[in-house]
Amino acid sequence: MKTLLFLIVAVCGLWAAGPNAPVQHTASVVETMDAGGYTYMKVNEGKEPYWVAVTATKVKVGENVSFTEQMWMPNFKSRALGRTFEKILFASMAPGTAAPAEQVQPQSAPKEVLKKAEGGYSVSEVFTKRQNLKGKTVKVRGKVTKISRQIMKRNWVHLEDGTGDTMTDDLVFTANSVANIKAGDIVVATGKVETDKDFGYGYFYPVIVEESSFVKER
Repeated sequence: MKTLLFLIVAVCGLWAAGPNAPVQHTASVVETMDAGGYTYMKVNEGKEPYWVAVTATKVKVGENVSFTEQMWMPNFKSRALGRTFEKILFASMAPGTAAPAEQVQPQSAPKEVLKKAEGGYSVSEVFTKRQNLKGKTVKVRGKVTKISRQIMKRNWVHLEDGTGDTMTDDLVFTANSVANIKAGDIVVATGKVETDKDFGYGYFYPVIVEESSFVKER
């Protein structure tokens, strides 16, 4: 997964070098808060301060940060914060300008490979067989390592089962409801496989399982 993110950053860097390069900013953080998998920063770059939202990142007030414009959103309502921003910029942080957010993965992966669900697949198998599985419903037994709630009207659940390498060991499931599970649970997840999904704001997945449901085992 880290290798995939590096490639995405590299491609974005090449795009930025073109004639229609996205706008780059460097600004000072005057206020910051975290919610729903995002870091919200009020920044000042010499004119009127404005709000920026980036994927969860560790920043401090007074720190200078660099970021690239993705999309301006008027009247953006953050359910996680319970407030509406008159205008906010969704952006991607420039590599190396800030440390990754703490506790990106609150629960560690299983120490041993978990047994597959009956008629199911392992995490790595969903990655390697994703083209044949596209559009099909699959079952995967795994450990919930992270849940990000209500981002883009979805809950995002990361499962690991001890299989795969750095690019194929973490499988993401999206669901309307995750009230019955928490990080650290062993579950059997069922959902529909989709491939090459780009949700914007840096959320790109070579494979993802959507419309998911979960049965907690322990």
